[in-house]
Amino acid sequence: MSRKLPEFTIGGTVFTVDARIYEFREKEAPWNKISMDDFWEEAPTNILFDKQAKKIYEGGVSTANRPSHVEMIRVPPIVELDPIGLARHYDMADDTFMQKVKSLPAGDKLAGLEQNKRIRRKKQQW
Repeated sequence: MSRKLPEFTIGGTVFTVDARIYEFREKEAPWNKISMDDFWEEAPTNILFDKQAKKIYEGGVSTANRPSHVEMIRVPPIVELDPIGLARHYDMADDTFMQKVKSLPAGDKLAGLEQNKRIRRKKQQW
């Protein structure tokens, strides 16, 4: 059964999230893919993202040597980004992981397209 795949913005670039085949595909250039092999399914993953090449940065992790166009990005858990795709990846019922997403604390209950709606607020100084 076909469905509209969720999207997630990484470093200003919109990617389609397809947990069924374990990859992110750039929306405007679908041949540009990022494998989910090194991403956590149930916890956030931190990546260094090259905003010019639009892929995971492969250089050193030291901030002193890191180019300015490389940014640390926190990617939500795969189960949160695409619970249906993850269920299909494991040949399970589509709603298998939906209960897990619904049981997350209210602040963490963001799936698929809703990920892009997070609002960054400045910390108040006391």
